Amino acid sequence: MSRDGEKIDLCSYCHCLESGCTSNSASGKASQVSSNDKISTVTLKLHRGFYDDRCKDIVKDSLPHFVFAANAGLAAYSSWLPTIELIKEMDVPAVFSDYCEEAAHLAASCISTVTGCPLTIPIQLNPFRQPMAVEDSALLLPCHANCFLFGI
Repeated sequence: MSRDGEKIDLCSYCHCLESGCTSNSASGKASQVSSNDKISTVTLKLHRGFYDDRCKDIVKDSLPHFVFAANAGLAAYSSWLPTIELIKEMDVPAVFSDYCEEAAHLAASCISTVTGCPLTIPIQLNPFRQPMAVEDSALLLPCHANCFLFGI
């Protein structure tokens, strides 16, 4: 089943505990009313395929505010190179996740090589990673889905 083009409005989620944060108020400027009359401050748009190939479809309404690529495998796939260049060119924050720390460090090296800049979000353990280890890891390293986060 493909979820390409699907739009998801998040209407119920944990809010920030900081006093004065706009996410604590349903009347915050970031809020908008969705078609089902619920307040939505976060909208996800799912796109299948290479980001650089789909960019025209993605930006026809507006530029994304944020790009997230789960278990991206940046260092393993050269097809990521034009996408990294495009994200850097658009100046949009992007967060990637990977299965193990070694893959995250290799990806950070790829990002730095392509963009000429270091990571703006350092490699860190994802508190929301999959708790079950990935079976049959050939590297004999701890591997979990979405285990490490990093970004530009």
